[in-house]
Amino acid sequence: YAELVRDNTQDEPEKTPEEGYHLTPDLVEKAKAMIADAKQVAPKKPFFMYFCTGAQHAPHHVPKEWADKYKGQFDDGWDAYRAKVFARQKELGIVPRNAELSRHGPDVQDWGKLSDDERRLYARMMEVFAGFLEHTDHYNGELIGFLKEIGEYENTLIMLISDNGASAEGG
Repeated sequence: YAELVRDNTQDEPEKTPEEGYHLTPDLVEKAKAMIADAKQVAPKKPFFMYFCTGAQHAPHHVPKEWADKYKGQFDDGWDAYRAKVFARQKELGIVPRNAELSRHGPDVQDWGKLSDDERRLYARMMEVFAGFLEHTDHYNGELIGFLKEIGEYENTLIMLISDNGASAEGG
């Protein structure tokens, strides 16, 4: 239940989460409306928008169907997933071919030492995180699609800024 503030005023969502409310699509709709208003008032004037979703920080709220798309994809654990991603990064030339994968953080447990219950829980947490990231990416794409629709895409500088990656919920 998001506590929303817009223009220094408390704002209530039009629906509850049970009725399908989610912050990200709401932010996209508000952003599109603000851009459309700005372009209608001053079509040639540039606009600035700081568009900031709540993803990927806790709480990881994503519709179940988005998380369920990733069912089973992390069952081998974070160590195996890190190795797979690192190999893919080498293949794509993102990291040098002779780079070595560092050990994961000292506070991260070895997957092989976790109980079956912990592995199931953590695998599900990774599924939810991945679903939330795809959900966010989808709605970022919707906003970019809107810019294309109104003819502003080629005249817009878009900077995607991220922080330090995955969140540490779960320990």
